[in-house]
Amino acid sequence: MNEVLRILQRSLRPFGYDIRKRGALNLLPVKGVGSMPCLDRVRGNFDYDGGTERKAGSDLDRLKIVFRTCLTEQRNQKNSGRVAGAPLVDTVERCLLSLINSVNAALLPETAPNIEVIILDDHSDASYVERIRGLADRLKCPWTLQTTRGSGQGASLHEQFEIARNDDALYYFCEDDYLHDPHAIYEMWVFYRQVFQTTHRHLVLHPQEHCSLYDSSQYPSYLLLSSSRHWRSVSDMTHCLFLHAHVVRDYWDYFENTKFVGNRKKRRLGSERQTTNRLFQHLPAFSPIPALAGHFQSPDTLPPFFDWRSLWDASDPHAK
Repeated sequence: MNEVLRILQRSLRPFGYDIRKRGALNLLPVKGVGSMPCLDRVRGNFDYDGGTERKAGSDLDRLKIVFRTCLTEQRNQKNSGRVAGAPLVDTVERCLLSLINSVNAALLPETAPNIEVIILDDHSDASYVERIRGLADRLKCPWTLQTTRGSGQGASLHEQFEIARNDDALYYFCEDDYLHDPHAIYEMWVFYRQVFQTTHRHLVLHPQEHCSLYDSSQYPSYLLLSSSRHWRSVSDMTHCLFLHAHVVRDYWDYFENTKFVGNRKKRRLGSERQTTNRLFQHLPAFSPIPALAGHFQSPDTLPPFFDWRSLWDASDPHAK
């Protein structure tokens, strides 16, 4: 680049523009902040900070995990043979046990959060509820099993967000077909706290990347390095979210229409793009690399380079 272009480049950068080679992706350089050089963008490019009076008051030591499930014989037969070729009930059991193992591991360090698990059950068959309770008894933290007021995916989604709306704690909203790494819960909690304490800004985490980020629809991202892995900025997530209850409260309009998920006539209104993805206009969002969990809905929804088989084998509820 010649000197004239360099001068022009320096003069344009304060206005959000840059000069780059044709066809090349570009992200503006940011000033370093300790070991996380991209946190200037978290400070400056998003407008939500939880309110001036709330910055010091957000409780980051309490973590509530909402595990949302629905197991009926009809659904079990209809959705069998997912990634591992197992019945849905087996998949859910292993995913739940992987989450339980991750929760128990997160309770071991001296700096562990105070964790509570809420199993939000959408009218599962009684025999399946007993199997869920049997696994939940392995948790080393308080837990409850609640039956949803209404039936259907939209009703349970809406209810889980309602639980957090008037609370002051971190929340991890988790669907029943995510297989978790043993370090998932602790690392998401540590990373959230690290970014918040550095920037005084809330954020949103999702436990995995999606393969779609590596195809023709890829987009530029920032990478942050934590003590254990990289985290990539993203702008698309499912409703499996790690965030603070204050975010749910202050952006309730973005959560309200999740009640339409599964509604044939209005399901578009409940899509991620029309609901929780709108948060990313105001808050930064990150996913871990390598992934901390994998979505077992289908092979296409698993993150790249995810060794699901070893986690699947380690989450056998019948293993001795």
